Amino acid sequence: MSFPLPSLIPSSIAGPSRIRLFSTTPVSNVSKRKLIAKRRKAANLELQASRIIKPESVDPVLGRVNYRAPSSRALSSTQSPPPQPENEWSNSKLKGVLLNYDEIAYSPPPNYAQGERPKYLVPGISPSDEDLLFGALPHISTELSYSTSNSGGANATGSVEVEQNRQSEMLMRILDLRNSSKSSVNFLNRQRVIDAFGGGKDTGSSKVQAALLTSKIHNLLSHTLQNPKDTSNKRSLRLLVQERARHLKYFKRTNSKEAYDGLLGDLGLEKGAVEGELRFAF
Repeated sequence: MSFPLPSLIPSSIAGPSRIRLFSTTPVSNVSKRKLIAKRRKAANLELQASRIIKPESVDPVLGRVNYRAPSSRALSSTQSPPPQPENEWSNSKLKGVLLNYDEIAYSPPPNYAQGERPKYLVPGISPSDEDLLFGALPHISTELSYSTSNSGGANATGSVEVEQNRQSEMLMRILDLRNSSKSSVNFLNRQRVIDAFGGGKDTGSSKVQAALLTSKIHNLLSHTLQNPKDTSNKRSLRLLVQERARHLKYFKRTNSKEAYDGLLGDLGLEKGAVEGELRFAF
């Protein structure tokens, strides 16, 4: 005797009305020609990026972009050589304006016996003041002192000339910048920068301020190199560099491209080191 087997699938559940096809490949709505053009563009951009020489390091303090020296293999390939450095500090206008304290302090003194005068005087002495102090004033004071005395003759005349020369030499030694402090040299450098970049009167323009800040940066950088643990002055140095960048950005916005490039050349700065994000190595 046989019994009917129960159906595993209930008759009340209906099956799918149609067959569904599944595929892992997305449907492409872009034509084959556009895909080929897109791939060619990506390949060209990758080739151009490989030919561009990226800088090894950027120094925002000195305003220099440093490139690694290329190897012989790189020069023989299609890769272009690194760009030549521009706006060298040694050839800049500001470098010629600033005075170096060490060079002045350790320079040989002038020959006073032959009538030589100091090359640089303390701040505040004009050419007319120099002629008055070293020329007329010793003669007048000596003649007045000897006119009240009763001595006379050739001996008195010779003594007057000796005394005049002695007083002139004494004034020259006192007012010589060689015998002054470093703060006096910095004060004189500030006045020389204002005369060179602002005509002696303009002190607040972005051009003059950028030149003054660059002068302060070079002066403070030499101190931080000699004292690497001076973190306070390192912070001051970073603030000066950021302030200079703001003045240069304002000058670029309010002046022509030729004027901006000329200012960077006068300050000995490269465009890639003073624009954009400033990253310090200390």
